[in-house]
Amino acid sequence: MTIRPINRNMLASFIEYAANGVVKASEWDRFAVSHYQDKIMENARRECVRIFHASANTGKLLPTEDRDRLYRLARELRDAT
Repeated sequence: MTIRPINRNMLASFIEYAANGVVKASEWDRFAVSHYQDKIMENARRECVRIFHASANTGKLLPTEDRDRLYRLARELRDAT
């Protein structure tokens, strides 16, 4: 099986799915744990991980402002394509 390289649009979709709480552990491993040579993608990935890490430490659901920030990250990735 060949795995396609992750592009900005794919990462944007992952971030949106994560914001909605519908990603699997394997998807998290593929998109959020991987590092990207593309600076825009890497910055978006890092911010996404920071948001979820901070939320996990509170034990609460993702706050609306964090979810909105994730949607903005996805939009910025697509706009940079």
